[in-house]
Amino acid sequence: MGSRAFIRTLLGAFVVLTLGTYLLILLVDPYCNVPFSLPLDRAPISTNQRFAYPTLARDRAFDSVIIGSSTLRLLNPDNLNTALAASFANLAMNSATAYEQMRLYDLFMRHHQETKFTVIGIDDSWCKRESVIEKYTFRQFPEWMYDDNRWNDLFYLFNDKALENTVRLLEYIGGARRAKYEKNGYRDFTVDFGGYDRDVVAKRLYPKGRPSGTEVPVIRPRSDHPEWEFAAHALLEKSLREHNGKSAQTVLVFTPMHGAYLVKSSKTYTECKARILHIASTSGVRVLDFMVDSTITANDDNYWDPLHFTSDTARVIEGDIARELLSPGSTSERYLAY
Repeated sequence: MGSRAFIRTLLGAFVVLTLGTYLLILLVDPYCNVPFSLPLDRAPISTNQRFAYPTLARDRAFDSVIIGSSTLRLLNPDNLNTALAASFANLAMNSATAYEQMRLYDLFMRHHQETKFTVIGIDDSWCKRESVIEKYTFRQFPEWMYDDNRWNDLFYLFNDKALENTVRLLEYIGGARRAKYEKNGYRDFTVDFGGYDRDVVAKRLYPKGRPSGTEVPVIRPRSDHPEWEFAAHALLEKSLREHNGKSAQTVLVFTPMHGAYLVKSSKTYTECKARILHIASTSGVRVLDFMVDSTITANDDNYWDPLHFTSDTARVIEGDIARELLSPGSTSERYLAY
């Protein structure tokens, strides 16, 4: 074989391999974005929830949704489904910015004109004092997945990460791999932490040592600093106003972070709460406030670290949320309902 023939053969093989790889990605469709992909038993396979959750947000099998950061990830949709006769998807994402949360919320609402329950977590991602909102983290955020045109997604699927997730999905279908998340988006991420060790947890909760005589502040909503800027609040107000009426009940939940952590920024949370409550009242939604002095926030054993409560605590919070949704105004000593 001459050199020219060899080069032509090599180039031909490269083209065939390239096109074959691209076709494999499109047919297997690891993100469930391709209109003509194979009818496979798919599950959220990407480790990056920002890629895994858009398909769940579009899924009409769900009539209720949880939006937030990792502080609400442990809420199990199955438990809320049983209590509320609903079908929840938990789309709370690790370290999700307020912008990323609203992109997912908007996508869910565009595909669900009638939703039973919407739960939106309010934590540090919404109480940042900043004049310009920070849209992204170091994690890649695929803006192209969050529009309603699935055909334009084809241009973004020929890459090594899509190929890697294609292989992962094939392994899942073949029984050689478990899905990263359940089909409703839930995963108990605390199983990765190993056994619960009080001494290790104490070091996370009190990195400078446990202070003496420190009490969890009440943190009642009060606006004392109108000059402070919370850039994310305008985004929340806009999204709630745009989707007003699509959900039978929308509830903003101030998440129960550990008391020692709340002490550090109590003035910020006080102001943040007042602003959020104003947005809620003008948008016709309710607020559940777990960010208070309670049997949850004051007990070290309820936490893995300052932001993340345990699975047992998640069951308590699920029950409180369900009771409030079923009977508005039924306040508990563990939270305040506004």
